Amino acid sequence: MQPQNQPQSIIVGQPAQFGGAAAPYAGQAVVMAGPPSQAAKVMGILVMVYGGLTLLGGIFNAFAGPWMNEYLGAMSPEFQEYATPDWVYYLQGLIGIIAGVAFLYSGWMIQDFQRKGIYYTWGLLGIFFLLGIVLVAVMPYPDVEGMDSGSMRMISVGAGVVGGLCSSGICGVLTAIPLFMNNHGMK
Repeated sequence: MQPQNQPQSIIVGQPAQFGGAAAPYAGQAVVMAGPPSQAAKVMGILVMVYGGLTLLGGIFNAFAGPWMNEYLGAMSPEFQEYATPDWVYYLQGLIGIIAGVAFLYSGWMIQDFQRKGIYYTWGLLGIFFLLGIVLVAVMPYPDVEGMDSGSMRMISVGAGVVGGLCSSGICGVLTAIPLFMNNHGMK
């Protein structure tokens, strides 16, 4: 004997319509692409904000650093022995201005959905990381009580390398976020 309570399968839908023209892609999967992800616009704007702040910081550094040396030197004559030379502030300011303009440009390319803007940003992060290390290494350090200038230089360069690797690495990964999106729309 067969069981009486077997479930019945139910088919729902409408019957196929025959006649007329055949579908243009009959038998092929149709992929619908939505609008591109806006992650590139957001990251491009963030890179431009970073570039603008770097530009302002470079201008401020070039003018405020030497002024602070002069002001503090007038307050205490022994300060000049420990003061950072003015050329360091001018060089940091110049590097900041160049970096700011370059980051503004690469951020504009990213928000314009150009993939090379991400690559430019990665290159800029690497170049300015190396310039920062070189600047820390060539800066003169005074002998302070308990530590000579060579030890002070090694500590400063080590701190510059660790800090630069962390900041450039995090910024590089954040800049790559648009490439992680499924529909990033980058050209």
